[in-house]
Amino acid sequence: MTFDIIGLCRDEPGAEETIEALLVAGPELLVAEQAEDGVTQLHHPDGRPLVVIEDIRLVRVAGEAQRLLGLDAEVEVPHPVWWVECRTRDDDAEAETVARAFIGALVERTGGLSWSNR
Repeated sequence: MTFDIIGLCRDEPGAEETIEALLVAGPELLVAEQAEDGVTQLHHPDGRPLVVIEDIRLVRVAGEAQRLLGLDAEVEVPHPVWWVECRTRDDDAEAETVARAFIGALVERTGGLSWSNR
């Protein structure tokens, strides 16, 4: 199992917003990008992997984010919406804290909301 948290961003997260959010998540964290699949990994300074950040996707279909996440129709999701997904191990509280901080800071800067599987 994994802990999943998704930023549903109103505005496209640019480099500035993403770097600021990474710094909020932990300025001491190490960043490793795997160019082939667009995945970015955040590692603890001791080298332990903490968070996987998927490549940002634009969701253009109205209501698709609500459908995929099982959200009520009353939940206001920006349209179109920029989908930013982070995953961590389910049993790593520190990793969950980092993922929540990153997505929270990103959504704060771009508008929108976040969703998590707990």
